Amino acid sequence: MTLKLPPPPGSYNPAYEAQRNRLIELFSNTLYEKGQDVGVYQPAKLIVSDASFITTDSHTPSEGTMSWNAQDGTLDIGMEYGVIQQVGQEIYARVENMTGSTMANGTVVGFSGVGANNVLSVSKYLADGSAPTLYILGVLTHELPDSGEVGYCTTFGHVRGINTSAFSVGDILYASPTTAGAFTNVKPTAPNNVVPVAAVLKVGTTDGEIFVRPAIEQRLFYGQFTKNTTVTPAAANTAYALALDTSVITEGVSLTGSPTTRLTVANSGLYNFAARIQFSSSNSNSKSAWMWLKKNGTTNIASSTAVGSLKDSGGYTVLSINDFVSLAAGDYVELFWAVDNTGLQPTNVTATAFAPSAPTAHVAVTQVQQ
Repeated sequence: MTLKLPPPPGSYNPAYEAQRNRLIELFSNTLYEKGQDVGVYQPAKLIVSDASFITTDSHTPSEGTMSWNAQDGTLDIGMEYGVIQQVGQEIYARVENMTGSTMANGTVVGFSGVGANNVLSVSKYLADGSAPTLYILGVLTHELPDSGEVGYCTTFGHVRGINTSAFSVGDILYASPTTAGAFTNVKPTAPNNVVPVAAVLKVGTTDGEIFVRPAIEQRLFYGQFTKNTTVTPAAANTAYALALDTSVITEGVSLTGSPTTRLTVANSGLYNFAARIQFSSSNSNSKSAWMWLKKNGTTNIASSTAVGSLKDSGGYTVLSINDFVSLAAGDYVELFWAVDNTGLQPTNVTATAFAPSAPTAHVAVTQVQQ
């Protein structure tokens, strides 16, 4: 049955007003039903087979309402802070700001803890290696006040109304290693984090637009170390741990111990050890040298053993190894060596007019898997 008001009378009519009020009451009762237990009116379930939206209207929905976005072909949902979420095209994380200052729309943020009601706390992300790559979260899609205010971070989708004037359309933007919360279109280099975050869709000072899709790759660690002085063996057929003296480059791998024989890793993973030792001969006897890796001072890594022989006095031989070792955080590896004649010793060779110096030993450590 369809309830319909007759045409309104030309002047006030009590019967018409009563009929109108009755229809309003009947309509209200379809939206609300009386709670049987508490004696108050509660929202009733409204069941429909489908819902239609005007597709020609450019209306921007207010908080708690929806409308059709004809330009992007999706449904818009009005949210707090004037945020408009495009259904199926954008994904937000609910976050809070506990940094002590307002963070602007378009700020690159990372995970920094958990706040009240299990909401993620975020802060400006700085890709200088001080924070793990896995802490990156996304880009704020509105200005977020401090003191625990909760808002939205875009983890996938559009962020609009930002300054992209320093870039060009199509640029890939990375988290900046020099300015917290900012972008750079220059790919960072080690030891900085390399975190692609977004692509530029529109260039502008106030109406710039980007598409956010952080590409999170776990950061790998490495180190390169040398020994630059000659070592005289105290005895033949005796194993010695080689003390390295120079850290050429290091990120997550360090020289420790006294003397510094230990290559210690700060993070677990599978590491590749590429090492070499240069030996010189001081007599013409036939003699041999060995080198190998040892883990945590107790476990010889048999697959890493290399052996070489030398007879000529004044000659050189170089032993090299390249092996994988699985390590836990805090584990260490040492480079061991031995000779069967003390006339064979690890030796540094000084520079010549045509070639640089050759270190006694060289070790490169590279993490290949987390």
